[in-house]
Amino acid sequence: MANRSDFFNAKLPRHFKRILAMAETYGWVKNSHERGELKRSFITAHSNHVGFKLKRQAMDTGNSEE
Repeated sequence: MANRSDFFNAKLPRHFKRILAMAETYGWVKNSHERGELKRSFITAHSNHVGFKLKRQAMDTGNSEE
């Protein structure tokens, strides 16, 4: 899957959507309320991860220019 990275652009990237679908298939998620809670936690975790990576990239590019 070349050039299909949605890490920085998507609110919930496809690999998390796949995890949610598999969780329903295997019965790890019992109802829509649990699915919503899991989805919100994935969205929060992903936004924190994106923020960290953007901050780290900004620091890396700032140090390389000096």
